Amino acid sequence: MKILVIATGGTIGSTFDGAAINVDASQTCAVVDMYQREHDDAQFDTVVPLNILSESVTAADLNLLSKTILTTDVSPYDGVIFTSGSDNLGYLAPFIGLLTDRWNKSVVIVATDKVLTDPTANGYPNFCAAIALIREGEIGAFVPYRNADGVVYIHSATDIRQADLSDDFFSFLGAYAVMKDDQIIPQKKYIKQTIPAIFDRDHLPVISNNTMLIHPYPLMDYATIDPEGKRAVLHTLYHSSTLDSEGLRGLVERLGDTPLYLASFRSTKNRYQTAVDAIALGGIPLTDISPECAYVKLMLACAQDGLSVREFMED
Repeated sequence: MKILVIATGGTIGSTFDGAAINVDASQTCAVVDMYQREHDDAQFDTVVPLNILSESVTAADLNLLSKTILTTDVSPYDGVIFTSGSDNLGYLAPFIGLLTDRWNKSVVIVATDKVLTDPTANGYPNFCAAIALIREGEIGAFVPYRNADGVVYIHSATDIRQADLSDDFFSFLGAYAVMKDDQIIPQKKYIKQTIPAIFDRDHLPVISNNTMLIHPYPLMDYATIDPEGKRAVLHTLYHSSTLDSEGLRGLVERLGDTPLYLASFRSTKNRYQTAVDAIALGGIPLTDISPECAYVKLMLACAQDGLSVREFMED
């Protein structure tokens, strides 16, 4: 197998000096070295466009990563592995998944819960699962991640959710597969989100801080939210796809022609009155897409001028 590794930093490329964990240039591809010490079934080429902790990602970083994705010739490779931080894995994985969709090969994003020198870290098992996905020729973008229960879950990259203070990751609509005895056991149909085929090496996204993300919470004061300068707004929802629709009214009036998206509704569930009212006010419902992926897709919609934001999001 010939595999391209695109490293971006994160804990998987970090060391702990006794005071703090931080990226270390000498550890950027340490997980590849670990694998090669035990196996001789793969040849690796490595590219390092970024070397950051994922919580520090900027628009410039995302533009550089998208350029790497859209200008790299992946045809010589059986698969591509991205190494990433876990803190923003819920956003970086769908970013990679959306932009690599036309590669038509195994794309796997690998992170770790602890530095690799910690014997309890899951980074190396996650990397081995990535190799298994490539070996089996699984087409799509995936995130293998071993949770605290000891199971390595295989998530669709565009379906994985942002982690909370636990070390576990979950999918919006459930994990695609699990690893058992080095075998990939599918649990459900592979789900992916897509974007229009308008980005390529000559038409790169120009990402900037022109997309707003709003999370609801009790007593939120919508009057304090300033959407000035934003091309689009995404408002996430409570777990029953609800929100304070009455409080939303003033924000909608201030938005004017700026589109307001609501994520995410489930196609299999009836809507509450507050959701119906929010849509009647002008909110645009997004269905069966994780809020994280919806935000990334909207960010990419606002990073191009070939289509209107609404046309882009309708793909």
